[in-house]
Amino acid sequence: RNDEVDCTFDACDLTLGLCRYTPDDSVCQNEAYCDGIEECHQTLGCVAGAPVTCSDGSPCTINQCDEATDKCTSEPRDVDQDGDPDAHCGGGDCQDDDPMISSLTPEICANGRDDDCDQEIDEAQCATPKHDTCLDPLELDAPGTYAMNTAAAALDYSASCTQGNPSVLRDLVAAVKLPALVKQDVQLTVRAQTSDVSLALLAQCSDPASEIACSGGFAHPDGGFVAKVRGRSLGGEANPIALPTYVFSQQGTDLVLRYESLAASSKPTNETCGTAQVLNPSIPTMASIVDAVSDLALGCGAKTGELVYQFDLAATSDVHLYATSLDGDGLPVLSLRDAACAAPGDEITCNSTKNAHVFRHSLPAGTYFVAVAASAPTEVQITLSLAPPTSPPLDEDCATAPVLVHNKTIDVVLDNHQDDVETGCMPGGTDAAYALDLSQPSDVLLLARRSKGDTTAVLLSQPACAGPADQLVCATGQLSPIRAQERNLPAGSYRAVVESVQAQPVQLTALVRPAVPPTLVPFADNCSNPVTIPAAGGFFQGTTANAQADYEVGCDLGGQPPGGGPDQMLKIELPSAQRVVLDMQGSAYSTLLDVRLGPACPGAELSKACAAGYYPERSFLDLELAAGTYYVQIDGYAGQSGPWFLDVYVVEP
Repeated sequence: RNDEVDCTFDACDLTLGLCRYTPDDSVCQNEAYCDGIEECHQTLGCVAGAPVTCSDGSPCTINQCDEATDKCTSEPRDVDQDGDPDAHCGGGDCQDDDPMISSLTPEICANGRDDDCDQEIDEAQCATPKHDTCLDPLELDAPGTYAMNTAAAALDYSASCTQGNPSVLRDLVAAVKLPALVKQDVQLTVRAQTSDVSLALLAQCSDPASEIACSGGFAHPDGGFVAKVRGRSLGGEANPIALPTYVFSQQGTDLVLRYESLAASSKPTNETCGTAQVLNPSIPTMASIVDAVSDLALGCGAKTGELVYQFDLAATSDVHLYATSLDGDGLPVLSLRDAACAAPGDEITCNSTKNAHVFRHSLPAGTYFVAVAASAPTEVQITLSLAPPTSPPLDEDCATAPVLVHNKTIDVVLDNHQDDVETGCMPGGTDAAYALDLSQPSDVLLLARRSKGDTTAVLLSQPACAGPADQLVCATGQLSPIRAQERNLPAGSYRAVVESVQAQPVQLTALVRPAVPPTLVPFADNCSNPVTIPAAGGFFQGTTANAQADYEVGCDLGGQPPGGGPDQMLKIELPSAQRVVLDMQGSAYSTLLDVRLGPACPGAELSKACAAGYYPERSFLDLELAAGTYYVQIDGYAGQSGPWFLDVYVVEP
């Protein structure tokens, strides 16, 4: 009999002849960390848990819960956010309400204050600001790369695109020198590793109305920040001229400014579907994604505006689109669109990676559009390639998905696949689909091992894979394997789908067992009373909050007190060699998971059998173990403790 409480595991106890309703807290988790572990109440269903408390009681630290990393963060008090903690709390900032004063700032000459907090004012080693105003610009008299540093600079000017904290904003001035009588394009790029940047090109210094181009900062694919502007068809006057350039940064930092002199050009006119430029097959086309305006909604997260291209198919064809950044300053974004083009629903597929690639099997004859954008201003080369039509493989589509054998790992090759599954899990990911058939209510754990450098997703869906409503669970990321879990899934047919940004090979495993109720682990504090894991595995939940720190583990952070964090012990007997998968996703703290070989408890540590779960997905182990007795230690990284979940699958190797 169903108790009508969604979070309880309902089962008939044949021994006692009655129904059992076991609360399962894992069903109630809302994927938010900072609001705590939700709990399953026997009659009320899912109820809110206690929010995560991050305070350490110290007035010298700022503690907060970070939802992105699923952990508490603690930073030294730094009121002015200049990177130097308050001197009263062990830092070097002698005036923590002024971001221009700290022990990280050089002493600036002749300003009558102690900039570097060394209790001396305007000492002999002080720095004189270079290129801080229009009276002393860095002269860019030839194309090339120039070094700059904003450490001693002040904020003197404004521009339309500056961003970030204005209290720590600083600027420098450069002057682009243009010869007489010759028009040219001026392209300027600034990069910094540790500070956000902005860049503005003007016709007249100190005159905001003369701004020619302005760029805020973007994340660079290789780390740090980048801004880029392009002034088109500048110069040509009877006499040489100098164009001022403002370079902004947050706080003082080293900058690299690149100046390029390019052939004079006009701003691209193919900004919209109505002004699209013809894209000819097999002919590389250059797209300057520097001053493009955003007119279309692209599904792959473009940060810039886009340019639009058009091609016509006279007959059904396989279509490949390729895009590569020539300067490496941004990741290309490709969006293939149908003949209507303009609306968000007109996008057929998209892709964004270092070497973006969009592929479609047997695209029907007709008119198509391609929007090209990027993650940061960059120069993109795009190429259209056509080939005779081919038939898609069976695992291309959810309707023809081959059956996935339970508990076996398969290799998924994606180089002849396209993006078909649109549930919202990973827009633009090349995918493959497999039928996952369940003859009884089951627990399912999907594992997707990605290729190096790729971003991969794995999801479980209803058979149609028709949209977000069909998606049951989705997991994405670059941490391998990506894991998606669904417990007590009703009997029926489902679809297991893997997606890859770069269409690289993926290994897929669907671990399946008959649905089991959670096993509560209230004690098991040490070797005197470990909880037994059945030979077929199971699902366990407990808390180390009230446990003792009994045993250390090899993959913990160094310098911990004896015993490390509080721990609990479980035990499993394997009558034969088995593959044992242990997954702690959903746990409320940075876990440690350690499998040890008995027969004596706590056992001897095994090679590669200790996992520190300081990342949001928590600890995970996938082991092939010989017959024997093993102990599973639930511990905490760097002494942490709290509620935990452990899912254990035991299958044939």
